[in-house]
Amino acid sequence: MIESHKLQWEHFCEWADNHEWDRFHSNHYDWWAFPIDRPSSFGFMYTVFESEISQMKSDKGFMERHRDCARLLMLSWGWDAQNDTEIKRPSSSQKWAHWPIRLAKCSRSMWLFGQLDLWQSTSQYAEQLLSDGFSFWYNGRDLFGEIVSPEDF
Repeated sequence: MIESHKLQWEHFCEWADNHEWDRFHSNHYDWWAFPIDRPSSFGFMYTVFESEISQMKSDKGFMERHRDCARLLMLSWGWDAQNDTEIKRPSSSQKWAHWPIRLAKCSRSMWLFGQLDLWQSTSQYAEQLLSDGFSFWYNGRDLFGEIVSPEDF
């Protein structure tokens, strides 16, 4: 998982450096970029449990890349996670891509790994999107509550 994560982080950095924000919107990566303690469409293949989370949290390089992945994903959506605000002049492809599941996985992963400042930023972004009229429904369920209150899910 750590190696897959590192490779994905390298892709994220390349896409961001080249301003290829649409690559964030069209590629699949959320399973290993934002590990969570829940099964996915792949079952438990990418699920992390307490022992894996503890091991990953002790890896300083992983934790730095984990934070960077969240920051870059949010940047692709036009959100500055360091300042908890919308980017003032985003490019045309730096916008919400209507992937509430990705925001939910990113948010939960930040919460699980103790990145509470980034979890808070994902929550604020979700609240902004909700106030702008966007839906968080995905596969028959509303993910908004999971994003803003992960401890309840």
